[in-house]
Amino acid sequence: MAQYDGSEIRRDYRTGFFSIIVPGRSQRPHELEEDRGAQDLSKCPFEPQNIEENLKIMHVGEPWEIMTIKNKFPELNGETPLDKKSGFLSSISGYGYNEVVIESPDHNLKLEDMDIKHLDKWLGVLIEREEQLYSRNYIKYVQIFRNFGADAGASIGHPHTQIMAWPIMIGNIKRRAKITSSYRLKKGSCIYEDAIKIEEPRRLYENGSFSSFAPFASRMTAESIIIPKRHVSSLIELSQKEREDLLDEFKRIISINKAIFGGHSYNILFYELKKNEDFHMHFEIYPRLSTLAGVELGQNVFVNTIEPEKYSQDFRARLESV
Repeated sequence: MAQYDGSEIRRDYRTGFFSIIVPGRSQRPHELEEDRGAQDLSKCPFEPQNIEENLKIMHVGEPWEIMTIKNKFPELNGETPLDKKSGFLSSISGYGYNEVVIESPDHNLKLEDMDIKHLDKWLGVLIEREEQLYSRNYIKYVQIFRNFGADAGASIGHPHTQIMAWPIMIGNIKRRAKITSSYRLKKGSCIYEDAIKIEEPRRLYENGSFSSFAPFASRMTAESIIIPKRHVSSLIELSQKEREDLLDEFKRIISINKAIFGGHSYNILFYELKKNEDFHMHFEIYPRLSTLAGVELGQNVFVNTIEPEKYSQDFRARLESV
């Protein structure tokens, strides 16, 4: 087989799942050991004085408070020609975009310690970048996620969020969109709005605009889902009050998880779809308290060592102290 210089999204004929093959990405910097920031900040590529000029996209504030840059080691690349291959070995070239939103010049500032005003600027940047990426040719889905800590896949300790713009809609978001549409056709209602009512015994926290709970069949220990009470499909639809309530949920869940489990890695995943009225936007937080092993990899069935009911009970008990 000829050497492929760019990334490639390949479909596995055994399972139908997809993988991104990214030559050279293993060379990206790794400053994290355990879950602490770099000891020598002069080596952190996200420190203000270290950011490469050719990577900068936009920033907020003077001097900057939030900076958006191109990912130096992207999984997807907008300069890659869009090319599809069908057949037994089917794939699509790794066309797309990877951006990094550096949340603060302060290397050690944690999301749970940021004030709502700053976090609202962060959310505004995510919305602006998402809208811009959706406007580009061939982009079908824009994904936002935040990895914190080495066990969550973060290679750099400086607080940051990642955005990926895909040429196809695959994987988890495609499956969820299909389930949501099928449920509405069958039941005549929204699966996530129904979930808010049915999952009440596992409720974590609720404010004016959002409800969060530990899902009945949580895949990971202390998994949480945050759902807007109003039926909206994407971030741009949120009112200012809803934005602030969403940020309140993020801060509270992360803070209480830290109080329960101590310092730990986690992932925040944004699930949203533009121009899909059936889809109900939601967010999930996954503390990384265990390692995936044979059952998860072999069966795609996850082992959760704490009952969601027990986790939600412990979480609510600590609400007053946070």
